[in-house]
Amino acid sequence: MKGIAKLLLLGLLAVPVLSSCGGTPISVPLSDFSINIDVVADTAGKVVYAESPTEFQESILNVKSITLSGKMTYTTTTGSDTLTLTFYGSADDPANRSSCTKIGSFYLCDPSGEKAISSQGSFTKGVPTEITLGSPNPDVLADGINNGRIWIGALVEGSLSLNTTFEFTDMVAHVTLF
Repeated sequence: MKGIAKLLLLGLLAVPVLSSCGGTPISVPLSDFSINIDVVADTAGKVVYAESPTEFQESILNVKSITLSGKMTYTTTTGSDTLTLTFYGSADDPANRSSCTKIGSFYLCDPSGEKAISSQGSFTKGVPTEITLGSPNPDVLADGINNGRIWIGALVEGSLSLNTTFEFTDMVAHVTLF
């Protein structure tokens, strides 16, 4: 997710003149990016976060909310043809939460204490599918931008397999400033 954070920050820095229009949504197109995941633990029923957050320079603008919309394509060499998942986000380090356990380079967290940033979606291997991140809870992505770091995770129905890729295309950030 480092690519998405850098793109969001660059987009936000490109529109400082609009910051005087507090509450007015701004749309910022993002470059395509992908996330590769290799998990060797049973992830069923848990939100999986990478050990390290996506970090970036804190925004010079005060961001109220952010949603991202576009398409996501799921691919894997060893997993099933369909995958059902919900994305989660946190500006707080999972290492500091008793509901999270570190396994290798990932945290597995109980979903009851986490904030979803997408509705549950079903993805078919190789098929681009519409996705929105930041709905519900657009404040989670905004908190991450304002604090300079965010953990993005996913709860997968079943388990993730080795060599899984999520490819995000045609993404647009919809940003509201204070």
